[in-house]
Amino acid sequence: MHKIYLLPFILCLFLLTSCTTLPLSFTTENIMKTHSDMSSDKIIELYGNPKSIKVVTCGSKTDSPWGYTIWEYGDFSYEYATFYFRGRHGSYILNHFVINRD
Repeated sequence: MHKIYLLPFILCLFLLTSCTTLPLSFTTENIMKTHSDMSSDKIIELYGNPKSIKVVTCGSKTDSPWGYTIWEYGDFSYEYATFYFRGRHGSYILNHFVINRD
């Protein structure tokens, strides 16, 4: 009878421990090296390729809207990092970032 309860417990434990977290490259040392005005190439060198990329337009109701490129790592429900870049493809410059490690 105890075996019936053990299987759901093991399955639940597996699901909780396999949740998406940040890559191992998000060390304290690498995070401390990260700063505004870094190139996107340097971010890739430190952390690898992002999990997802978004391109958004800000200030669309102004005379001069501008674009942002957003790189995301990890999972917003757990550990995640978000990098906001300005500039054009091939020359992105880091504007600001958020890194949330549990």
